[in-house]
Amino acid sequence: MPRPLANHRTAAASPAERGLIDLTMPMSERTIPFPGHPPTELEPLHGSSETEGLRNTVMRSSLHTGTHIDAPSHLVADGASIDQIPIERFWRPALRVDLGETEARARIDLARLSSAGYSPARASEAILLLATGWTDRAWQSKRLFEDMPVLGEDAAVAIAAARPAALGLDFAIDDRPPWPNHAALLGAEVALIENLMGLRALPPEGFEVIAFPQRLAGEAAAPARVVASIPRPVWSAQ
Repeated sequence: MPRPLANHRTAAASPAERGLIDLTMPMSERTIPFPGHPPTELEPLHGSSETEGLRNTVMRSSLHTGTHIDAPSHLVADGASIDQIPIERFWRPALRVDLGETEARARIDLARLSSAGYSPARASEAILLLATGWTDRAWQSKRLFEDMPVLGEDAAVAIAAARPAALGLDFAIDDRPPWPNHAALLGAEVALIENLMGLRALPPEGFEVIAFPQRLAGEAAAPARVVASIPRPVWSAQ
């Protein structure tokens, strides 16, 4: 079995010492796809390193499986594709709004968002993260999408008006066609970072999110590795 690669400077460090927190859902053939999307398949192209001298794998998956970023062209006819979004929008100061542990199929409306501390003025041009802990509890279960909480339309419209650089969350943006929340947010050029994990462990502010998607030319979405970069003094204040 392959050994994890150690970082000799930080291998034994705590999150507070490391400063980097991975918010990405693990990707494998067991990753639950959105209903109607195919399961991820990983097929060896070459054999083991003992017989071929190298290992290669062919991957087949929806661009919307696991942690990914939606571009405006996902729903907006003349919207920017994922490679047309300025790269600086994917590395921004971030805010985390903790909505508390949320029950299955709950609708997160603007009143709940506001009571949890959402501020449109502070969200502008930041990466806004909405945290319920849902993916952390259900990411390996078929309940992930079947029972997923969903953003309310009034909340989506309010966030679109605030124009954050991106919205990241651990629950659903929409739960049915015609996808009104996608339309509101992508229409305002707010990139959507979906299927994040570990958001409730983050501080409310004072950190950055780095969320670079693959540079897929002309595509409406791309897989992403998403990381929070948190200065040590912020962790110490937790």
